[in-house]
Amino acid sequence: MIVSNSSCLIILLRLERLDLLRKMYGKITIPGSVKKEVFKRNKAPDWIDVVEISQPVAYEILEKTLGQGESEAITICLEAKADLLILDDLAARKTAQRLGIKVAGVIGILLEAKRVGLVSHIKDLLDHMMSLDFRISKAVYDDALELANER
Repeated sequence: MIVSNSSCLIILLRLERLDLLRKMYGKITIPGSVKKEVFKRNKAPDWIDVVEISQPVAYEILEKTLGQGESEAITICLEAKADLLILDDLAARKTAQRLGIKVAGVIGILLEAKRVGLVSHIKDLLDHMMSLDFRISKAVYDDALELANER
């Protein structure tokens, strides 16, 4: 099971590359709050499962320091023993990792998409992301290009 928070979905939608997640993972799972944030009143694509948390205790603890979407996504990962959580918020990533959850951000997703041949270059995508106000530090940008062999 692959669970995603909203940030990756939003940026991939804005890049018109949301299909990368479907091509890479087949299906992904999102919490109801993420569906509302990303798709508003529209229906999510049929390859995205929208689920609600079943054990609110973990969510209630996490929500004290993280946002609703991050808290629900982490809770779903814990409940379902998910294989991967797609998440960009640093505090949420650290929390998820401390809980034993494997995480990847949108840049990691783009690197994996390049590795499996779904995109030929990530530099243009990273530049486009930054033009859309997605904050990427120079060090992360440079590291991503290095990992993608695009320096």
